Amino acid sequence: MVDYSRSLFRPTTVLVEDEAATYPLTQSILSRLPEAEVIAVTRPTSENLSLLGRRFSPRTTLLLALHRGRFLKACPGTAESYRCCLYQILHLGLGCNIGCSYCVLQGYLNNPFITQFVNLDDALAELDRELARPGVFYRIGTGEFTDSLFMDPLTGLATRLLDYFGRAQNAILELKTKSVAIAGLLDYAGEIGETVVSWSMNAPSVCAREEGHAATIVERLQAAALCRQRGYRIGLHFDPLLYFPGWEEEYQQTVAAIFEYLKGDDIIWISIGAFRFMPQVKEVLRDNHPRTNITAGEFIRGIDGKQRYFSAIRRQLYRFLVNQIKLYAPNVFIYFCMEDQYLWRDTFGFAPVDNQELSHWLDQCCHRYHNLPQ
Repeated sequence: MVDYSRSLFRPTTVLVEDEAATYPLTQSILSRLPEAEVIAVTRPTSENLSLLGRRFSPRTTLLLALHRGRFLKACPGTAESYRCCLYQILHLGLGCNIGCSYCVLQGYLNNPFITQFVNLDDALAELDRELARPGVFYRIGTGEFTDSLFMDPLTGLATRLLDYFGRAQNAILELKTKSVAIAGLLDYAGEIGETVVSWSMNAPSVCAREEGHAATIVERLQAAALCRQRGYRIGLHFDPLLYFPGWEEEYQQTVAAIFEYLKGDDIIWISIGAFRFMPQVKEVLRDNHPRTNITAGEFIRGIDGKQRYFSAIRRQLYRFLVNQIKLYAPNVFIYFCMEDQYLWRDTFGFAPVDNQELSHWLDQCCHRYHNLPQ
């Protein structure tokens, strides 16, 4: 029996920034962790933490802190040659303990804790100012620097965001996850607006071998079906696709499983992207996941500096997967995440002329976009 109220992260130690101690979100999270050790800290630098004479781990340690920069940021698309959908990121936390071998965060984050920003009202006030711009439509997500739901049973953030985006007229919220912590979404009694709940998809063996504590593919799809019944729109993201012996059969199995639980009309969009990584991440990845061999394939350095499969391999992956999806859902919107014009045309027969056109295509998938004064 799947427990949809279980957090994938249950810290045994909580570091609380002095300035964050009185915030309502801090108090709410601590009330859900009565057994955790709570340690007051000033702004947590390596030097400050070393003075505590302790070693901390992101597997067991949560930091509750204030975010002092901008909360809403553009997706960090790379080279102009690769099309980006101009997604907006609501930056509410850092880190994830699911433990996927391919996770890009391990190349950028070296903090010994998961970070949750607790000054949510400041984030919402910033959104108020940004969304006041006339004639602009926003696709906003929280799953770039963390998983959107992996510890939602502790934070309750999803329902707070639903309260906000349910009322927004020119924006939609996308929650991206590999967890099934959807109890808050299912129990929410308010207006859900056009909120999209999205799951990462992959081959079954990739899920088992490379995705740490993530829910199984079937568990994710069962959760997606429940969310769809509640009225949420569903997104799916095949990213990263991995090339390995037997990949065709396994990705075919995943596509077939999707349409056992969902209809094509249930899905707002499906993104696809092949495995890629910055060269400096390779050694970190191998240190953190010594049993993985995902960096041992045939790679070439892309225009953005990332290691990518040769285009012939990407072409195989893309054509096969798109054809499989179209057998079940010929009208579902499929797009590439950070891919070049050649492979767009080779796979689909067309390509967006620039990032703005790709962004416009995704906007058109949203009902609210069509109700926005142009």
